[in-house]
Amino acid sequence: GAASVAMQTKIPMSMSLDIGGTSADVSIIVSGQPQFGTGELIGEFPVYIPSVSVSSIGEGGGSIAWIDKGGLLQVGPQSAGAIPGPACYGNGGTLPTVTDANIVLGRLSADEFLGGKMHIDVDLAITSIEPISKKLNLSVYETANAIIQIANNNMVGTLRTVLLEKGHDPRDFSLIGFGGAGPLHVNELMELENIPKGVIPQHPGQFSALGFIMTDARVDRERTIQQLSKSFDLDGTNKLFKELEELAISEIKKSNVSKFDINRTVDLRYLGQNYELTLDYKESAFSEQGLSGLWEAFHQLHQKRFNFSIPGETIEIVNLAISVVSKSEKPSFTILEKGVGQPEKRSERKVWFGKSFVNTPIFDRSDFLSEQFVTGPAVITEHASTTIILPNHTAKVDSYGNIHISKNSEG
Repeated sequence: GAASVAMQTKIPMSMSLDIGGTSADVSIIVSGQPQFGTGELIGEFPVYIPSVSVSSIGEGGGSIAWIDKGGLLQVGPQSAGAIPGPACYGNGGTLPTVTDANIVLGRLSADEFLGGKMHIDVDLAITSIEPISKKLNLSVYETANAIIQIANNNMVGTLRTVLLEKGHDPRDFSLIGFGGAGPLHVNELMELENIPKGVIPQHPGQFSALGFIMTDARVDRERTIQQLSKSFDLDGTNKLFKELEELAISEIKKSNVSKFDINRTVDLRYLGQNYELTLDYKESAFSEQGLSGLWEAFHQLHQKRFNFSIPGETIEIVNLAISVVSKSEKPSFTILEKGVGQPEKRSERKVWFGKSFVNTPIFDRSDFLSEQFVTGPAVITEHASTTIILPNHTAKVDSYGNIHISKNSEG
């Protein structure tokens, strides 16, 4: 889903950020393609099959705020879950969560959950935060704000780690935020990590489900090898590459597909390094000429990512990978009618920005036409999510209904 939005909006480099009830999940998308890896973690456990590279931390709407033994405020990874859930749900939960903090600060309205169908108790949210506020000697509102800021800093730490591990600069990226809680935090994370643009896709609360129905049938097969640029076994490596291809094709044919594309990649590193870079290999088999181009492409990519390269140094191929992809039929998207200016606000309420409450206009996402915009501070509501727009920022809607957030030039 996020990859489709990246292509839809012609964003070359982006990060997807899925914030739900228990976790914040981050991945990188380059030229509309999600990045894959092997040994990705589920909790503390590595999974040694090719999969989309996703990094997760225990920060979401249900993450619990608590005081550690040193008297410092922490948020997560413990979660209130769906049951009992945040205190404001009124299902018996008493511990303060990120959602309770958002309610107390007016970022979320008790009248807007699931289009007003879900009962939310603001007093219970306040009551849950009071014990922590007393320990910190802060007001309830200052404490709620601190909870949000700590959660944001935990999430931006994951964003930073994912980018730096791959040698990327945050200033080259856009942040695509979804999940029920993602749009609440995207603008602040942009500011913290110096990311210039944020994008909130249509239906962010249901976006993972939308992404699932847009997913192509795909089979990945990977094999670890140890081949050096100065002593490359051409015939033996080609035999392995062919075996991987035949295995992947036989697997995807079990899904009754007849048309598919074959993509080949290799993981390379300078001999002695402990990290690899992945490059596409366009030919169906290795050749002397193809290898010469591969070594040169690796030097260039290493220079681009890490600002240095070592021409003449031995290069090691660590992994061979084959992806066989059968394109699925994609749903069509409604193109919005063009508009001008900004839509009428639905209401106004006090929302905490910075160090105090600010009278803030509330907009309904369904009122926006293509090219219409709002300037922050503002709140944009919809059935299963809420988008926060900070002061000195503008949110503009494109023809597909995606919200683009950027900092004002004068800000």
